[in-house]
Amino acid sequence: MALEREEKFQLANIIQVPSYVSLMSALSYYEMTTQVQREFIESIALKRTKAVTVEQTVFNFTKINKLLFFDFARKRGFFIASPEKAFLDAMYLMSLGRYSMDLSSIDFDKFDFLKVRQLILAFPEKTQIFIKANGYFQET
Repeated sequence: MALEREEKFQLANIIQVPSYVSLMSALSYYEMTTQVQREFIESIALKRTKAVTVEQTVFNFTKINKLLFFDFARKRGFFIASPEKAFLDAMYLMSLGRYSMDLSSIDFDKFDFLKVRQLILAFPEKTQIFIKANGYFQET
């Protein structure tokens, strides 16, 4: 019996505690990207970076600084980042050279720009410079 996406998200939260679904997995869940990851669930964690495979699904956990472990909520039995935080998690990891994603697949019009501007203040200057240098969320 194949697990549904939300059941996989619940399993991800159980495999590594604490963790929350983020990055492209969260953006796909919120329909903010054209990229759909069927057998790959990405989460942010505090303990360790690791990958676990369960029934052909890869659960990828990326450790981040505990000061950046925020802005996620429990929805339908699992913890998931807000869309804005999922994007900023990706930008943070990209600024460190630890992540890549197809940014052309992102629907930037669906983001709450005010929330992005508020959340970004918690991230290191390197991440803020990376986002500005790439032209994301510029004032119009």
